[in-house]
Amino acid sequence: MSEIHASTDTSEYKKPVYIVKISYAGTGAEFRLNDIPIYLENFSGQVDVEIPVSDKMVQGINELTIIAFPFVDEDAETDSYMEDWEHNDARVEATLYVREHDDLTIPQQLLTHIKLYPARPPEVAAIESVVIAGQELPIIDILSQPRQFPGPIIYKQSVISRKTHPIATPFPRWEWQDGITIEESEENYKTLLEAYRKQYNIYEKKDLIALKQSNRKLAETEMLVKYHLDIDRAYDMLNLEESWNSEEQELFEFIEGDLSESFGLKLEVVANGKLARIVDNENTQPIVYVVKTARMTIKYKFLFYKNKQGDWVYIM
Repeated sequence: MSEIHASTDTSEYKKPVYIVKISYAGTGAEFRLNDIPIYLENFSGQVDVEIPVSDKMVQGINELTIIAFPFVDEDAETDSYMEDWEHNDARVEATLYVREHDDLTIPQQLLTHIKLYPARPPEVAAIESVVIAGQELPIIDILSQPRQFPGPIIYKQSVISRKTHPIATPFPRWEWQDGITIEESEENYKTLLEAYRKQYNIYEKKDLIALKQSNRKLAETEMLVKYHLDIDRAYDMLNLEESWNSEEQELFEFIEGDLSESFGLKLEVVANGKLARIVDNENTQPIVYVVKTARMTIKYKFLFYKNKQGDWVYIM
């Protein structure tokens, strides 16, 4: 396999857009950029999708990570390796690249790439990852952390990550990068739950002014990464009122107390300690809309950082 040269200076693009292309089959997996979750699939299947990640790119070195969830029988030995896993040909792949905004005629540029066969032994599991000049080979870590999803029990995780070359982006340093480092504590869980409750009350009252105020940081980021000229256009792109304007959706009760225990909600700290959310293993957070005519939910995604004053800020 010949070496491929990855880009470091993306200034050749007038309006660079950063994308992670995801492909997997036969395994569940979570994908992260700079330890920020960007996509989760709990069940083995086959998917090819592209995820915009400009708002998660940082100046300098960026790290792409895949957490693969091998599925095994409930009776399998927890201390065995993956020989009991039936998806021997399972694969999962992620490619980070940059392209020009709204101009597909300009060639895209590779930034880093991972391809993993999680059922294979670690020494050959990532043998098909692109060989990128000057970049370290992917690092694989096999963790024994049982996870319970509906149906199967996942006894093992394969975690693989790869760093880019230092990258110069056109975006400023994100304010969450300078926030307080968050600890997984009961106090942080309680105070973050209250931040969710404030957001829930806005949805319950359908207070558009308060909704725009609480989403101001998201809109400002949208302006930067999508190259909008004004804040109103950014709010339009966020489509903030979609659920409460829908006749098919209704706001579910706020998930707390005994209800949160039944869902299995917990505080999760990501972005190397700079962002947090309250979530269960299926990505359910305390605020959920339900579709009246179907047995399905609309799960809102929230990530908060903690500013220097100790306040939780909805940032992503």
